[in-house]
Amino acid sequence: MTSLLSGPTSDVASRIVAGSILPGLVRHVTQNMIDAYAEASGDFNPIHVDPVYSRSGPFGRTVAHGLMTLAFVAHMLNDWSEGYFDVCGSVDVTFVGPVFVDDTVEISGRVEDVFDRDGTRCARIKVMCQAGGRQILAGFAVQPIGNERS
Repeated sequence: MTSLLSGPTSDVASRIVAGSILPGLVRHVTQNMIDAYAEASGDFNPIHVDPVYSRSGPFGRTVAHGLMTLAFVAHMLNDWSEGYFDVCGSVDVTFVGPVFVDDTVEISGRVEDVFDRDGTRCARIKVMCQAGGRQILAGFAVQPIGNERS
């Protein structure tokens, strides 16, 4: 079980080394999913929720919310860290492409470095997100993984 003070279980923490590949996550995006995200977020921009309007927009079709895509990334990081990412992880990403209705989004990650930050062992994770062969976002996450020095 995860402790909010010490990070992921020692079993998970012991497997976190530079070069480790995180278990990926795949999500098929539907208009119903986008509409549900609009309800939850309050973002009803017609480019997301109105397929007729979206056809006349810059992409010619409905576009998913960028933060919905980022939520998929957080889901992958939480699965990997036993929910600890939501407690104290951080991301630094740039959105570089849209996600469309009927896209299949593939999220993956790789531990680039394990380092010490103020006495806490942390992992720097390169985050990759693609849909239809297009890069959707690029960046990194930092996940504290324990209080012992690396």
